[in-house]
Amino acid sequence: MQTMNRQRNALALVGLLAVAAPATENIVVGGNGSGATWQEAAAAAPVIDFNTRAGWIQPRSVEENTNIATGILERGGRVTSPNAQAVLRLTSNVLKERLHSMVDGDPNTAFEAKDVAATGILLVVDLGARFGVNHIRFFPRQAFKSDFMKGYVLSINDGAFGADIIAASVDKLPDKTLVTVMAQDGSNSRDTIDVRFPLQYVRYLRLESTQRFNWEIDELEIFGSGFVPEADYLSEVFDMEQDALWGRLQWATEQVGLPQRSRLILRTRSGSSPAPDDEPDTWSPWSTPYRNSGDPILSPAPRRYFQFSMAFESDGLEDGIAVDSLAFEVFRPALAQAIVGEIWPQEVPVGVDTSFVYTIEVTDAEGFDRLEIDTPAPVRALRELRVDDQEIEFSEELGAKGLGVSFARQTGNRALQVVFDTAVLRYETVFTGRLLDTTREGALPQVIESGNAAPRFAGDDLSVRVPLQGQRLVYRVSATPTVFTPNGDGINDYTTITYDLLYLTGQAPVALRIYDLAHNQVAELPVAGSGSGRFQRPWDGRDAQGELLLPGVYILQVEVETDNGIERSSSVVTIVY
Repeated sequence: MQTMNRQRNALALVGLLAVAAPATENIVVGGNGSGATWQEAAAAAPVIDFNTRAGWIQPRSVEENTNIATGILERGGRVTSPNAQAVLRLTSNVLKERLHSMVDGDPNTAFEAKDVAATGILLVVDLGARFGVNHIRFFPRQAFKSDFMKGYVLSINDGAFGADIIAASVDKLPDKTLVTVMAQDGSNSRDTIDVRFPLQYVRYLRLESTQRFNWEIDELEIFGSGFVPEADYLSEVFDMEQDALWGRLQWATEQVGLPQRSRLILRTRSGSSPAPDDEPDTWSPWSTPYRNSGDPILSPAPRRYFQFSMAFESDGLEDGIAVDSLAFEVFRPALAQAIVGEIWPQEVPVGVDTSFVYTIEVTDAEGFDRLEIDTPAPVRALRELRVDDQEIEFSEELGAKGLGVSFARQTGNRALQVVFDTAVLRYETVFTGRLLDTTREGALPQVIESGNAAPRFAGDDLSVRVPLQGQRLVYRVSATPTVFTPNGDGINDYTTITYDLLYLTGQAPVALRIYDLAHNQVAELPVAGSGSGRFQRPWDGRDAQGELLLPGVYILQVEVETDNGIERSSSVVTIVY
């Protein structure tokens, strides 16, 4: 029933923001605008603070006089005993009620262990999150002040060391090696047991009675200060009421304390059913974390349902991050019910210009008139474009990292095929693509998904691979022109050095150095660390001191450093006057 209520809330929320005509909407959560509040959009937020700043959320921060124990049950924590039911001969429901009375703030209720051989009753408390704690106390009711615990051992666990093991054993008998004893007394004479220690993270408490005397606990009180080190916010499922496209994700934050000691990890997912937990196969995995506000949403589209999660992390009790608002762009209806594509061939020589056939199958399109494809190297030629096996007129834009093709608007079911020439520079390259409808104001592109778009090809994929054996990392070092005259007359004053880096799956240090024929280094051109790609750098014929070099032949050398060592490749260039 709770899940159904959440789904209805999300549907009502989006309904308020819907518009009748196709358009890009900006759905906003939080802030002080007209969108949903953080509370309205929350499916789960056990240690999120909604109240300190109006319109903002942040991890819960504890003040010194705040009793952390009073919110244990609301945030998903537990108060349990692995052996009290057997010792006290209580039903499970009665035991649960009495255990909870220790954290209910009611002076008239208490957990009692009386008229039994009560040595060794063990209480285990899960705070529901990690808190900065430095003070724990517990005491009996005023009317039973003599029924205090005469012998006890109080231990804690920080929720990090052995956390999985102790979390699984809260209802059993937590291993003593996973807890740290903070206080113990076998002959206590104080009705209020007050334990203070240096401020530290605590999640679990273990309290054991060690004497056969009547005792009770009216309230268990726990105090501390600072931000919780971890807090999670999970949004409701947003129902777009039809398949939609996602645009950009934007958010606004403010950091408290040292910025480098707190982080926000933001992810999204999308699906075709309203219940991601009940029907996980209909939902995408959580996206990789977003790095910058304004990044494109990574979750698949078109999809009807959308959800986001935020993980707040802090390395210090005084350091945290607050979020003012979050907004995501939505365009509906989608350009098409489905767009799948594949590329052929799917294995080619590295660094060699190859003709690729890119096939796209479009189902039930509202309309589209432009195709864009991303490539790892410049597109040398666009040979043809076919729609339903018929050549059509088009205008093309060929760039260093892709191509764009515009054509007459297409609707309904369509099969597109474009043939172009480019090179592949790493082991596996995905040729991402998208269709656009430039006639609809604010329309977002719809990404092409891998699938069987051409039965005569076997790949059903948008990725292209290259063989690994015997291949170089640095390839095709060259200068254009190979002979240049840097004499300042504005003609042929520069040469452009070009090189390919291949097979690199991440960033690697790169150096571009210039030597004379005696192999003396005369210049080093600044280049940033790089992954695979084709790179260009102009050179004006000057040495490291900015002086023009003498006429002659010079060696260009590109060097890349990887875990397997250093690889170099060279070419030559000639300076004349």
